[in-house]
Amino acid sequence: MELRCLLLNIVFISVVNAMLAFGFVNQDEGRRCTYGRIEKLMRIRCHDMDLKEVPQNLKSSVEVLDLSYNRIRKLRSGSFQRYTDVKFLMLYENMILSVEPGTFEPLTALQEVDLSNNGLTTIPMELFQLPKLRNLYMDSNDLRELHQDLALLETPIRAPIEYLNVANCELHDIPDLGILPNLWQLNASSNPLSNFDMNKLGNLCHLRVIDLTKTQISPCSCQQVTNHLSALGASPQFVPVCMAEALDSNACPLNYNRTVDSPTFHSCLTSAELAETRGFWLFAAGCFGGSLLVLLVFCYCIHRWRKKRRNRRLSQAAQNRKHFVISPRNATNNRLEDQPLHCDTA
Repeated sequence: MELRCLLLNIVFISVVNAMLAFGFVNQDEGRRCTYGRIEKLMRIRCHDMDLKEVPQNLKSSVEVLDLSYNRIRKLRSGSFQRYTDVKFLMLYENMILSVEPGTFEPLTALQEVDLSNNGLTTIPMELFQLPKLRNLYMDSNDLRELHQDLALLETPIRAPIEYLNVANCELHDIPDLGILPNLWQLNASSNPLSNFDMNKLGNLCHLRVIDLTKTQISPCSCQQVTNHLSALGASPQFVPVCMAEALDSNACPLNYNRTVDSPTFHSCLTSAELAETRGFWLFAAGCFGGSLLVLLVFCYCIHRWRKKRRNRRLSQAAQNRKHFVISPRNATNNRLEDQPLHCDTA
């Protein structure tokens, strides 16, 4: 009997394995997106599920949406229409080749998006108009059409970009997004950068880290970037060491009027100061408005309390007051017309 059961189990396992091998049974059949929380944010993880498009049956309150390692080829204009609360969106390691206009417009709460390791040829320009987008990962895409799209980009952009990753994107220069007063880290490694332009660093007045490893920038450009970061008080940790000794200023002029002394750089600083001042006054206005609201609520509560106490006193006084009734003496026939009425207490 035991031998028979063993043989049946072996046959069953062999049949199942054969069906899996020939595709009669899907190994991922029955798998579902998992729900959970990360730092109090609603997270839905649809990782490595062989999805062909963004699922539309998830909870609309999702804030962290992981769609990585799937087979999504196209993002449509209605892909995220239901998920307007998404703050962190992971779309890396898909097969995304195109993005329809308006796809990311509903994601006004989006703070970070990862589109790395896809087949995109440009960055969706609407991402730069999202009001809260801080981190953008576009590495390992062949962004050969980015240059011509950036020529039509409306600047200054609305997104407060702080971190931009465009590594390994076949770029010949760093992207020109206009003045970016919030950008502090830029990863442009593993790109040719054969047309690297120092002037564009004038747009990045708060740049602190730039990764230019595995690029083809010239030794002079390398030295200029290093000195530029040093002038900003930043650490040149990720600037490639292109020479054993510093180049002579005649062979490699610093030309700081093109970077830290340029009008663009000072305009960037002004934008940052205005944004900081605006933020301070918005905070102050919020505090004042909140205090005023609390004061109004307090005054309203005091008014209601006094009104209730006054009504309570009047009610008690009415209950304690003696009632008057018409005296029977007024009913006598011999009462004169000008004689006053008599009242008796109840």
